[in-house]
Amino acid sequence: MNAAIPAAEPIPLPAPVWLMKFLGDLTLTIHFIFLYLLIGGLVLSAVWNFIGRRFGDKEAVGASGVVMSRLPIVMTYVINFGVPPLLFVQVLYGQVIYTATILIGLWWMSVIFAIMGAYFAIYRCSYLASAGRGYWGWGVLALLFILYVGKVYSTAMALMLRPEDWAGMYARSDFGVYFPPADATRLPRYLYMMVLSVGYGGLLTSLYSAKGSLEEGVKRFLRVWGGRVGGVFLILGLFIGLWAWQQQPVEVRNGVWGVGIVPYAVVVWALGLLMGVVASIWISLTPASWGYGKAYLAGAASVMGAGGYVILRDMVRDVTLMLKGFDVWQRVVNPNWYVIGLFFVSLLVGVGLLVWLYFILRSARPSIEKYV
Repeated sequence: MNAAIPAAEPIPLPAPVWLMKFLGDLTLTIHFIFLYLLIGGLVLSAVWNFIGRRFGDKEAVGASGVVMSRLPIVMTYVINFGVPPLLFVQVLYGQVIYTATILIGLWWMSVIFAIMGAYFAIYRCSYLASAGRGYWGWGVLALLFILYVGKVYSTAMALMLRPEDWAGMYARSDFGVYFPPADATRLPRYLYMMVLSVGYGGLLTSLYSAKGSLEEGVKRFLRVWGGRVGGVFLILGLFIGLWAWQQQPVEVRNGVWGVGIVPYAVVVWALGLLMGVVASIWISLTPASWGYGKAYLAGAASVMGAGGYVILRDMVRDVTLMLKGFDVWQRVVNPNWYVIGLFFVSLLVGVGLLVWLYFILRSARPSIEKYV
């Protein structure tokens, strides 16, 4: 064990490592998909609202309102599905994640206020959109808050892999006010998530054009421009992802390729991005009346792109920490199957309630059309 890494807690894990990693990756994949919708939706709605107001383009204003009206709900799912993967990381990698977050403690705690600010700004945007007023400035503010949260989280997840920097950071300040020294992977990893969010956000936004009650001009705008943005930014995200991979140390890349699941994850990830590009082009070139096949293709592309990336990200973390003396697979495990069973029962009940609420929302749609 690296001398900088604290000893593991004496309490054994309540479930096998593979199960906790599977659940963590699954919930993180869902979190990323909603994050794509949130960031991409904020970027597109703010830009379209600005363009529409500046140049009198009613279709752009209408499309921006359609997207923005859904973002308060999307924000809710981003937060709720962001909690479980963070908890799984804390259980599995407690020694390193807690150390990293304490070293940037001031910034880590400020995330709470940034999320509150983003929530307020998004609801303000939704209100102004429903009132037919411009809101792009509030949209930019909400986006800045979200990007800040992403920056802090990205920094913490990178710092947990660099125990060699911990002593120097603590010597510089024990109040958690400094960010860690920059490394070659931080910028491309952060850019990858932001660019891919706009890409998948554009693709998924284009699916709103299937809504029957919208004006034809708004449908066309959503379909064409959402698809175009999706295609361009997904291609760009593919190249940034390759750049981020090349910035990893050689020993990490070699170690990751030695993990049996990695080649399959790479194929899933690449196929997800390429399928997203195909779906984006297909949707943008298709007349207003299009079937659900494109929606299924877009959904599958989002799940595959996010899921493949999450697995690769997990393997990079494991190999990097293993090279520095921490092997998560060596954690002591004492399964408590009663607790595990209760967790799965709660999960099924929660999913069932979400499905029920979805159908309640659909049945109430005529009376809340202007808001959702």
